[in-house]
Amino acid sequence: MTAKQLITILLASLMVLSPMAVTQLRAEDTDEVTRSLGLSGEEAVAVPHSPRPASLIAENVTVIDADEIARLNAHTVADVLQTVPGAQVDLLQTPGNVVLYDILGSSSRHVLVQIDGVPQNFVSSDNFAHIGSIPVQMIERIEIIKGPASAAWGSSLGGVINIITKLPAQDTPATGLASASIGKNATTDLRAEVSGTVEQLGYYLTGGKLFSDGLIPRNDVDFNHGFGKLSYDFLNGGRAILAVDARDADMGLSESYLYNFWETGMARYLNGYFSVQYPLAERLSLEANARGGRRSTAHVIGNFFPEPAPFVHATAREVYQGYETALNWGDANRGLKAGVEYEQTEVRQRELLMPIPDFNIDKTLTRYSAYLNGTYTLGKLSVLPGARFDRFNLLDDALSGTLGATYRLTDNTLLRGYAAYGYSMPLISNYGSTDGQVPHKLQQIRTVQAGIESTAIPYLWLKVMLFDNEVWNIQTIDRYNVLHRDEQSREGVDMEWRTSSLYGFMLSGGYTFTDARDKKTGKQLSGGESGPRHAVKGALTYQNEEIGLTSVLTANYSDWNLATPGADSTATFLDLHVTQKLASSSDRSPELFFSVRNILDTKLYQYEFRPAAPRWFEFGGRLRF
Repeated sequence: MTAKQLITILLASLMVLSPMAVTQLRAEDTDEVTRSLGLSGEEAVAVPHSPRPASLIAENVTVIDADEIARLNAHTVADVLQTVPGAQVDLLQTPGNVVLYDILGSSSRHVLVQIDGVPQNFVSSDNFAHIGSIPVQMIERIEIIKGPASAAWGSSLGGVINIITKLPAQDTPATGLASASIGKNATTDLRAEVSGTVEQLGYYLTGGKLFSDGLIPRNDVDFNHGFGKLSYDFLNGGRAILAVDARDADMGLSESYLYNFWETGMARYLNGYFSVQYPLAERLSLEANARGGRRSTAHVIGNFFPEPAPFVHATAREVYQGYETALNWGDANRGLKAGVEYEQTEVRQRELLMPIPDFNIDKTLTRYSAYLNGTYTLGKLSVLPGARFDRFNLLDDALSGTLGATYRLTDNTLLRGYAAYGYSMPLISNYGSTDGQVPHKLQQIRTVQAGIESTAIPYLWLKVMLFDNEVWNIQTIDRYNVLHRDEQSREGVDMEWRTSSLYGFMLSGGYTFTDARDKKTGKQLSGGESGPRHAVKGALTYQNEEIGLTSVLTANYSDWNLATPGADSTATFLDLHVTQKLASSSDRSPELFFSVRNILDTKLYQYEFRPAAPRWFEFGGRLRF
């Protein structure tokens, strides 16, 4: 038995035995609404769904808040997503670099990523969102919806990563934080924030720089970011928010002398939005928002010999604007939300070096949408229907629907489930077409998910969800860059659990099994097409408020089932994060922290020139004022 196999077995045993490792359940663990999903907050955010308690959420949702993110010493959303059961990052390299990811077997091109309701997906670049270029400092919480949610969100066949940013600090004119860290190969993360409220006007500002010479060859990063938000609270309880988000990342991607190539990339984001929530009556409110901006990306590939020179330089630029208004009636138990939305995206794609027929694209994609979502609660049963219609100028119209329900079986056990029909947009790029025309057929899905969430077992919170997805018109590209439209099935189970605290120690974890197959042949899909077949995640957290010490040991096992010759596709990653307050009794105490990532120096790659980052150390400090 190898060391890696032994560690995997120990990790699985630890997860199974975790309910026995505790002696009492904290009071807040008995509150399913608070401890489960955390979606019952009342803050105004520009997202197309209404905040409601976890007992009224039919979908499979995981929420990570700012405190959990801080304990991980995370740099970007990619670091956070790696710890979420049911979601999987293919591999982590240098912080700030490009990562691929999936949710329950659906690849990143089918996952909608939003920041305060502003989409981050590049329409012209495989509908891909660079989560490695989203810094965590500005984030209040991340909601991961694991499964299609088109009835509320539109194009989201595989799920939604919904990022909500921090609101201005209340009851103080100014407070803030400065943070700095340094690690292997000059991997440096500098960031700061300042926030406050004066009477009815609040502000939040943050900025930073993430830099590295690269934890692996040709994987360097130079990432600058800034975010600002102004809020104004109306006397009648409404709120207006104006925000701007700017990010600029240059990075090396990979290199191979054996195959004589190198590649680099660039991503730029400049986004802004204005949103208003305004009460019209006791049970009626208006939401309106406008958003706009531009995003651009570049991909350069070159040779080392006979002399170093690029031979591909692909660029894409998108300029977009969107407007949405909605009425909310009722409350979380019985309510309706009806809205309309318009979005326009101008797409420009160019190849600057290699003459490729039909590569250059100039298109304008417009979308008109209307949606209606509701909640009706009768005793222990809540029914949650929803419908949405999207009309595109270049694509087929989309009609999405969902019907969900939750049932409070006992005071500490909840049943939930939903059936949905949804879609994702096709590839609007040269990869998605051989004749320069945009393919009009949508990629579509039918899903049924059902499960249980409970604290009935002493000292343990447990959530189990079964899922059965049927997808068709899925665009896949083989190794010869030939586009196929496939029909697939994805079935499996997604589990999460968390224990209560014993002497400051708490265990949490999850297991996801995905059986993904080609519907026509019955052949099992590889991990490169559908994510890992088996994935186990766990964390051991220790928190001692008396001495101001917090530590988190995370574990991530995945079996990617890769058929690529020479691939190393099964791995267990262990990371350790430790934070120490210098004045344990003060909320504004300076903090020192360090992280050891990939403790086992595990190897994981599909191709040897694109491996996971080796073991590396990082040290830093935070100063609050």
